[in-house]
Amino acid sequence: MSLLRFVARSLFASYFVAEGVKAVTKPAEIAPDIERFAGTVSPLLQRALPADLAGYVPVKPEAWARINGAAQIVGGVMFATGLGRRAGALLLAGASAVELTGALPAKDAPEPIKESARPQALRAAGLLGASLLAVLDTQGRPSLAWRADHAVKGTEKKAEELGEDITRSARKAAARTEKKARKLGREARKQAKAFGRKLEAVTAS
Repeated sequence: MSLLRFVARSLFASYFVAEGVKAVTKPAEIAPDIERFAGTVSPLLQRALPADLAGYVPVKPEAWARINGAAQIVGGVMFATGLGRRAGALLLAGASAVELTGALPAKDAPEPIKESARPQALRAAGLLGASLLAVLDTQGRPSLAWRADHAVKGTEKKAEELGEDITRSARKAAARTEKKARKLGREARKQAKAFGRKLEAVTAS
């Protein structure tokens, strides 16, 4: 990893780490922004999970604030250091999505509230977009999809070349067999002619 990449990643991750520390240590301050997310996700998880696991799903916004904060810290450290870089970026994208959910005002909110919420919503949307780009970043190396496709094409090419080699070998073998057959045919005709001459000589005497 180049120095420029390390600095750029550290600068990007520093926001998430700072916000994550704040959410973990002071969840009550973050709870109002995450209340809508908690009220939507908690019931969904409780219905989707088995009964013995549904009881462990956090319900209070403070608990979700701590979870989201921990994801920001872990994701930020992973992304900045390059250890599990893309997985860390995915955690940051999830944290940005949670923040965007809380930043968006309700549809029936008064216009002044919508105007005041717009900068925070745009910031969260920008961070989400940047995090998603970081998830897709391959650092100039071909993606897994490209490498898989390239490997398939390489295998197909080798199979085609092998098929051509087999075809050429088969043609050569067929030509050799045909040549031997003609040779045997000529020898058989010679022997037949010689035998015929001998037979004529015997009958003439």
